Amino acid sequence: MIEQTEIKRLYREKRFLLLLLAPLPLWLYLYSTNSAGYVYTLEFFLTFALLYPIAEEVLFRGVIQPVLGKKLPANNKTISTANIITSLLFSAAHLINHPPLWALATFIPSLIYGYTMERYKTLYGPIILHCGYNAGYFAVAGQM
Repeated sequence: MIEQTEIKRLYREKRFLLLLLAPLPLWLYLYSTNSAGYVYTLEFFLTFALLYPIAEEVLFRGVIQPVLGKKLPANNKTISTANIITSLLFSAAHLINHPPLWALATFIPSLIYGYTMERYKTLYGPIILHCGYNAGYFAVAGQM
């Protein structure tokens, strides 16, 4: 069951809301330059905007990053070493189905997801951001 109090807490945080809206300029740019438009099915959209982001966040922010965080020395940096290593692994995992430049483009969002996990101490933050980023991208880069 979803902890609604944790989700409400996230949406009351200005920083979280800014992170949620951060890709808006990119989405607007993609929308303005997308003359052909891709056509997506609802199944495709739900898979890539909900299912994959949730699975990836459970694995990378729910398992890998906390394990690395316990094994690596703690630091007071905004972006932890565990987050950087997890984000490198996240980007590398995208090499399976994506060209190198596309996989590399996942690194910065991954750092944001990891930062959110560490700051708010809940997996809901990165899941909401990841689903939102993917949904925004597929909504403006294509048509359903």
